[in-house]
Amino acid sequence: MTRAPIPSTIWTPNIIPRAEKEMKKKLIRSFCLDILLVGIGLNVFALFHHVLDFSPKTEPVELVAPAAPEPSAPVTGEDAGPVPEEPERPLTWREKFADKFTDGDVVQTENAYMSENINVTFSRIEEDGIIYHVADIYITDIRYLRGGFSHGVYSARSAPISETASLYNAVVALSGDHYGGRYEGIVVRNGVLYRESRFADVCVLYTDGVMATFADEDFDLEAESEKGLWQVWSFGPMLLDNGQAMTEFKSDVQRPNPRSAIGYFEPGHYCFVQVDGRIESSRGMTLEELSQLFADLGCTAAYNLDGGQSSGFVWQGQLQSYPYKRPVYDIIYVSETIGED
Repeated sequence: MTRAPIPSTIWTPNIIPRAEKEMKKKLIRSFCLDILLVGIGLNVFALFHHVLDFSPKTEPVELVAPAAPEPSAPVTGEDAGPVPEEPERPLTWREKFADKFTDGDVVQTENAYMSENINVTFSRIEEDGIIYHVADIYITDIRYLRGGFSHGVYSARSAPISETASLYNAVVALSGDHYGGRYEGIVVRNGVLYRESRFADVCVLYTDGVMATFADEDFDLEAESEKGLWQVWSFGPMLLDNGQAMTEFKSDVQRPNPRSAIGYFEPGHYCFVQVDGRIESSRGMTLEELSQLFADLGCTAAYNLDGGQSSGFVWQGQLQSYPYKRPVYDIIYVSETIGED
């Protein structure tokens, strides 16, 4: 039997509509997949660019204290009433601590540095199996107590503390708050806001010279900025409660350890404390011992900074602390140089 030839093209009415439907489904699925991938990509970008963003703001924010209100016009004539007494002008720090500063000369010894704007006395104390260093500091202006970044820029780069101290011509320098080792923690240096994410207990040095410490949940950056922020450090914990020694701290490292900390007596008068540790000649301090030390010194506020292998102290260009190898991201220092870093 002879078979009919197979036509070269078979036309079936339902084939084209069905193919079109399948094509539309594929296009819709492809479009949805593209949208999903774009969304995932944008979320990943946002995570790394915003949530995990370490770089400073494109334009770091300079925090300025509110301007004093303009004086109102005086009332004259019969309605003027009695002339009020002029309020007594507060003493400047130079006047208040006049015996601490020179008329312009620099007097420098092994344990002291005195100039017309800075007075620092250095002490090395060894007692009860502990070696620690104290710098007692007076300044005429808050600008002489500064924060400095390693390599001179806000970044995740670290350097030996002696190298950073030399970069800023520091008379005395202490390891800072380890800001570059994490993506969190408010960072204000020399009146400029670089980062505002929260981390732990906060230490604030205002432009009027007052220093205060806060629990993280109690700190309001916007409200405190209105008072004029000069420095904000984020490490902790705080070490004094209204000048009184503490026994409980928000920290996982309360055992004896190398320590770095800053203390506050009153505007214009501060101290740096660094404690050697993890060596035979010095076991380090517990947080309770460190708190008691600041209370005994007479400080009204004190704050723990980066310690352990980063704990460092430089006096007149020389490393005084046990020379651990870990570099630091920043320092707190006193210098005659108050221009831009």
